[in-house]
Amino acid sequence: MTPRPERSYSWDPPGTRATSELRGLDQVKAQISGELPLSPAASTLDYHPVDAGEGWAVIEVEPREFHCNANGTVQGGVIAAVIDSAFGSAVMTVNTENRRFTTLDLSCRYIRPISPDSGAVRVRAEVEHQGRTTTTVRAEVRDGAGVLVASATSTLLMLS
Repeated sequence: MTPRPERSYSWDPPGTRATSELRGLDQVKAQISGELPLSPAASTLDYHPVDAGEGWAVIEVEPREFHCNANGTVQGGVIAAVIDSAFGSAVMTVNTENRRFTTLDLSCRYIRPISPDSGAVRVRAEVEHQGRTTTTVRAEVRDGAGVLVASATSTLLMLS
């Protein structure tokens, strides 16, 4: 019998993140540099921010077997979760008041399958509109060869 693969990881609880003194883009850049811990979701799904500027952010994930469904391709919900995080990071880059926000909707279009041999997948999210109560964002998802594999849009509700 072939041994089953195992995976272990750790994460920082969300309440331990000291972010109040950093604003918007500085907070995202501190995550990229490792000065701030990543979210529990990022640790669980093994993705990380790699670049950001005002109004945009890039998150990367290396597809692994534990991301896959029974067909051997990356589960669509995994990619949607990475996209949602990229959207949040992009919004943070323009969120100078450190307002909380939450996703109202997320529409994802899968164009090609993603598998563990697709290479590092990069999600680039950009803020389309920043309003008082809602912010809209869009994203492109590209595989290791730079081929478009998915695209998405979302509306986020700006809270306190």
